[in-house]
Amino acid sequence: MPVCSDPTNVVMFRGGFVADWTVVVRLLEIERRGCSFRLEPGGRFRVQPPDLLTNDDKIFLRARQNEARQVLEYQADDSHLFKA
Repeated sequence: MPVCSDPTNVVMFRGGFVADWTVVVRLLEIERRGCSFRLEPGGRFRVQPPDLLTNDDKIFLRARQNEARQVLEYQADDSHLFKA
């Protein structure tokens, strides 16, 4: 199921998972600045250290929380890489 609000600006991951490119890019930018993401129970996630988030990041992540969480939860099936 697509996880995006704008079907013209999407990225498809292995396995058919589709996400909004702006969400993916923002998560990568936040990670590049030294943050990491931790998934938590109840469909939430935490950004560490939070003081590296800008106000713009906080507004974006609150508005796109569900989409960001689904991108963070995505795991590709890489089992074919480990077959002899």
